[in-house]
Amino acid sequence: MTLSKRIDLILASSEQLEPFTGNLTRKILEETFLREASGTTVRLPQNIIHIISGNTPHAAFQTLLNGVLLGAQNLLKLPSQTLLDFEVPNPLQAFVEVSRELPAHWIPKADAMVVFGSDNTIRHFQSLCPLEIPFVGHGHRIGIAIIDEPTPKAAQLAARDIGLFNQSGCLSLHTIYLKDPSAFGPLLAEAMTNFEEQDPRGPLSLSEAGAITNLREETRYLMAQDPKSHALWHSPRSTAWTIIFENNSRLALSPGNRTIFLRPMPDNFSKFRHLSGIALHPYEERSNLPAPRIFPLGEAQSPPALWPHDGILPLASLVRHQSE
Repeated sequence: MTLSKRIDLILASSEQLEPFTGNLTRKILEETFLREASGTTVRLPQNIIHIISGNTPHAAFQTLLNGVLLGAQNLLKLPSQTLLDFEVPNPLQAFVEVSRELPAHWIPKADAMVVFGSDNTIRHFQSLCPLEIPFVGHGHRIGIAIIDEPTPKAAQLAARDIGLFNQSGCLSLHTIYLKDPSAFGPLLAEAMTNFEEQDPRGPLSLSEAGAITNLREETRYLMAQDPKSHALWHSPRSTAWTIIFENNSRLALSPGNRTIFLRPMPDNFSKFRHLSGIALHPYEERSNLPAPRIFPLGEAQSPPALWPHDGILPLASLVRHQSE
């Protein structure tokens, strides 16, 4: 099938894809393919294995888009317990085979493998992947924000980046850095209240709710010991949202489900590792920050189509080259 016909099918699926892939146009699809996957030495993959984990369909749709654009047959392994309502768009059905277990016959015929998951998951599947084919691993990463102007508008934008998908996305914010983080707490609390009214979080498992409750109790204990270094704001009579101020600049993963840390600015952001993206307010281009994606606050869950996830080019990473 020609590139033009594959693009026709992708665009016919745009209503289902675009909430997770970003805006799709013929121009961006053609230009990305020609830039990353064309030329006399390029050898396109015929079969790509995609190992999907997590609670949001972003990764599945984004990696599927890459595979279809390359013209590959996409062998999509979904999580066994999540993404139960995931559906391949009808126009793309011919390009996809879906399983919740890894069929033994998939690996021998794979020309590339893409894995989303924990470091252990990536190491496991990398050990199964033939050495001669491209392997792309996307491990667990964390998103942060840097807010230089802590206005009510900034709080509204931050609430969106915290609330959408309940921090299950790889770009979701877990820590916000400010010059005066405790002063931002009341503004963000009001914004989270409003966001929860418009977009309720939904129920949690006992373990998820327990993790948030335990963190709140730990914070209350620390507040009693050192009230200047700790503060807590949270939804009344529920775990719907939680805001915690800590007077240190360390980076830590929150329990998720709309739980966010407010911390003072560090001396140097370059020491942070495993960052997926950094939201800025106000936004300005900054090349000195250690993250593959820098974006305006409020757009964490809206990466552009065919963006370089973890700094890796989406198509170029899956093709091989054969020289004469």
